[in-house]
Amino acid sequence: MIQMHQVSFSYDELSVLEKVSFRVERGEFVFLVGPSGSGKTTLLRLLYADLMPVGGDLSVIGQKLATLDKVSLPYFRQKIGLVFQDFKFLADKTIQENLALPQRLVGIAPRVAKENVNRLLHQMGLTHHRHALPTEISDNEQRRLAIARAVINNPVLLLADAPTEGLDLRLSLEVMALLDALNFQGMTIFIATSDRKLAEKCNKRIIELRDGGIH
Repeated sequence: MIQMHQVSFSYDELSVLEKVSFRVERGEFVFLVGPSGSGKTTLLRLLYADLMPVGGDLSVIGQKLATLDKVSLPYFRQKIGLVFQDFKFLADKTIQENLALPQRLVGIAPRVAKENVNRLLHQMGLTHHRHALPTEISDNEQRRLAIARAVINNPVLLLADAPTEGLDLRLSLEVMALLDALNFQGMTIFIATSDRKLAEKCNKRIIELRDGGIH
């Protein structure tokens, strides 16, 4: 699913990642753990081709990222679900509208899109908030909405950047349980977090990123 070999990245003269290598197999649930500023977000951006390495080889979902062009890039990204730190909701749209729009953009039939929205609202415990705006629900509910939107088009890989940041342990474990259920259904999950205790409590594979490298 993910093959990273000797990958390096720098912002101008500032080296962020140095010869990073690891593999993630299809169907795995993996935590990328490291302190703030260790390069976790940069690494995630490399995985969905928002940034390109300055060295090394990187393949995601069988696609060598160095060979992507403007035509193939959108099709590649359709296979990946993204949970951003700042959520990026459409503030003037209801929760169900935030879930419906990504489906319209890829041409999913309205009837099927409605079924998908209803299914995910139920799965994420948000059915009673379908007509609310994102700003009208709790922080924990916003995180569940972000996950629902990320998986609405059934990606094979979910990348999540600090999806439980700011939540207490109980609420963090609730979010992890939702992600675990998606993983059980076959989705590969890759989470970046600075919360090592949470990662250890979830009993999943941990990749540690520190000082620009894997440890």
